[in-house]
Amino acid sequence: MPRPRKNDPTQLLKPLLSDFARSIASAVERMTLDRVREALDGAVTGVGRRAGRPRARRAAVLCYYPGCKNTAAPRFGMFCAAEHKSLSAADKKKYRERHQAAEGAAVANKRTRRG
Repeated sequence: MPRPRKNDPTQLLKPLLSDFARSIASAVERMTLDRVREALDGAVTGVGRRAGRPRARRAAVLCYYPGCKNTAAPRFGMFCAAEHKSLSAADKKKYRERHQAAEGAAVANKRTRRG
């Protein structure tokens, strides 16, 4: 076993380092608690939300296939992922045109009722 040194700095450094580590830990804890409180206060008071009435949800777009009530998927050309995503391109084109014609007629019908 080696003899202890006369001028060993460990006895002086250990208390300094432990105090320093304790002060850093308390500062980090304090800052973390402050950030959590700010986040919770913002969530409770509704900071960042739009004033006025709440935003309306978008209407669900249905599959373009006639009679299908499934939700449309833009990834499959506005046909449902459950049944009609695998239609041929020609069939999809035909049903899209039929849907656009029916939609155009509905818009025109709304305009005539208003005016």
